[in-house]
Amino acid sequence: MYKIFLLLLFPVFVFAQNIKGKITNSNNEPIAGASIYLDGTTIGTSSDSEGLFEISAKNKYNTLLIVRFLGYEDIIVSNPYEKEFYTFVLVPKTNEIETVLIVKDGFTRKQKLQLFREQFLGTTKYGKACKILNEDAIDFNYDLDTFLFTATSSEPIKIENPQLGYLIEFDLHDFYVKFSFKTIKSAYAIQSMFLGTVRYTDVSTDEKIIKNRNDVYFGSSMHFFKNIIDNSWSSKNFILYEGKFSVNANNYFKVVKSNDLYEVTVSPTIKPELNLGSIKNDGFYADFNLLFDKKRQSRVIFKTKTFFIDNFGNNTDKEQIIFGGDIGQQKVGNTLPLNFEPEMAVK
Repeated sequence: MYKIFLLLLFPVFVFAQNIKGKITNSNNEPIAGASIYLDGTTIGTSSDSEGLFEISAKNKYNTLLIVRFLGYEDIIVSNPYEKEFYTFVLVPKTNEIETVLIVKDGFTRKQKLQLFREQFLGTTKYGKACKILNEDAIDFNYDLDTFLFTATSSEPIKIENPQLGYLIEFDLHDFYVKFSFKTIKSAYAIQSMFLGTVRYTDVSTDEKIIKNRNDVYFGSSMHFFKNIIDNSWSSKNFILYEGKFSVNANNYFKVVKSNDLYEVTVSPTIKPELNLGSIKNDGFYADFNLLFDKKRQSRVIFKTKTFFIDNFGNNTDKEQIIFGGDIGQQKVGNTLPLNFEPEMAVK
């Protein structure tokens, strides 16, 4: 089974620049303690007693700026660097009472939580080690007509990842798991997806944590895309296969530097005659098997002919690039901040 794992996170690294501003309420009173951070990174700060803040980073990231304070609506800025100084006026959230419709679908909350943990955190050792600190904020729904399982959360999901040394706050925008018949077992899922904004906080950087972070990075999707632009295919990195036969990756991936990004053009492979579960046999199609470090097997299907990669291996068109196997099993428990850089090479 092949599952879609989407995160709307994509940085571009150019010249460094600080982000400054002030946060007030509608009465022009300063708000202290508001969180301001760059989406998908560990880079953030809080406003001081005068409502002032400044974010300083060595690189400039093309990602979202999030402003958050309890009891107020979030502010999301798509281009954090378009102004030298921001003045944000926070608006109180309306006290709407959400109506939760309880439908008898035959599944317990315990079963639904298990499915959510498996499809959101993952089933790797890192995913299993994660703990959601506010599970009571998560609501579930199972549509018996479409066999679609969905989840929503009334607040950012707080996740403790002791193996990677991060506290993660994930603001869930969308989550679903699709089945072809009535079941709630991950083994029968034909597609899963989640979207949201996320903040990482370093809580530990000891030697074991650094080792684990590097273990997660090498063999990940980020490493795979970095491998494409570096053209570093080898038996100690990734080997590309079409079917059962190893192939020259240069015959399938054309990489051209375009400003701060790399444009990748993919050559098509033979299409399957039938649809593969949730993957429709229409439009562009390229299907490869991957072998990392001689033992970890994955599959990648490209439904887009062109996409872009930055210097760190973060890619566009995530919804059109579908992973199965080892990489496909990597969920939130295996994610790293966009500003993560590995500290050692593959041996």
